[in-house]
Amino acid sequence: MHALLLALLLATPDAANSGAQREMGKALFKQGRIDEAITRFEAAVRLNPLDGVAWYDLAYARRQAEKFEQAAAAYREYTALSPEDPDGYFGLAESLRQSGKAADAVSAYTTYISKENRPSERKWIAQAKRWIEELKPPPAPAPPPAPAPDRDPTPHLRRGDVALFAKDYGTALVAYQDAIMVAPDNLEARMKAGQCYARLGHDDEAIAQWTKALQLDPKNAGAREALATARERRGERSASLPPPRPPPSPAPSSADAASHYTKAVALIRDRKYDEGAAELDRALAAKPNFAVALVARGSARIGQGRFEDAVADYSAAQRADPQLAAPLFGLAEAYRSLGQNEKAAQFYRQFAASTSPDAEQRLKDYASQAAQALSPQ
Repeated sequence: MHALLLALLLATPDAANSGAQREMGKALFKQGRIDEAITRFEAAVRLNPLDGVAWYDLAYARRQAEKFEQAAAAYREYTALSPEDPDGYFGLAESLRQSGKAADAVSAYTTYISKENRPSERKWIAQAKRWIEELKPPPAPAPPPAPAPDRDPTPHLRRGDVALFAKDYGTALVAYQDAIMVAPDNLEARMKAGQCYARLGHDDEAIAQWTKALQLDPKNAGAREALATARERRGERSASLPPPRPPPSPAPSSADAASHYTKAVALIRDRKYDEGAAELDRALAAKPNFAVALVARGSARIGQGRFEDAVADYSAAQRADPQLAAPLFGLAEAYRSLGQNEKAAQFYRQFAASTSPDAEQRLKDYASQAAQALSPQ
């Protein structure tokens, strides 16, 4: 019967009008010839763009053919012509959902629910609500809590100890001041900062640090002795005594090197690593095997993030004074920063085994642990 009807429709002179095209499309659709039906529906809306039924049939046929984006376009035309018909919005929402346009689909489902008031369609309202819940983006995760400030002074103390062993008092002082910033009540940092100030000739600042250390530990004999010595030394400078005979002037090259080194220490203390390194370049030009300057420049290079150059300086310091243990520790730190853990572990082990006077047992213990941590299991 359907085939006969289709043949009659195709033969009639009315085939050119919109209604005829639409009816031919419906007949083709019932026969499962969906693509051909779509062609007829498209012809119908071309002939009469205001034929809302043809737009709806076209949209539904496209959706059945899984042409979801094209179906959505046809449903939009239909809803523009029939804005109060909820079916158009449901079909639009389904097409948008299957096109992957979740936000637009949620909007269309919401409009459908607002317009659908037929009791017989409650199941479709419930389905639309389920899709809305599934398509809504998840709430943005709460931002992670701000990390707590690092209150561990150990890395700063270790960095200061390396410089102190190398008699690089300016660099050591900067590290101990960093330790005090994160842990103001750290007794070790206060004691060693005072020691650096005293070595640099700043007795007033040294006294302030040791006074604080004594407040933290009133029974600390080291702090009491250091305070007494500094106060005595400061009193001697203010007494009306003839000035002590100055030491003999060093050879010109040594004097130049010492002058540049002193300037460098002050610059590095202010974290002016580039300028400090430049002064150390001049010191080493005047005295190429100035081991302390080489170690200090290695520390400056680490401050600059130039770890390979730090390796070169620590290696040169090791050659200039093989008795120093500080270059071994510096090499370990530099290689560790470069990600060369095997080499870092090697130098940590050498430092831990060193019998040099500047290798403190505490740092040797740390180096042993670091070497073990960096060694392949």
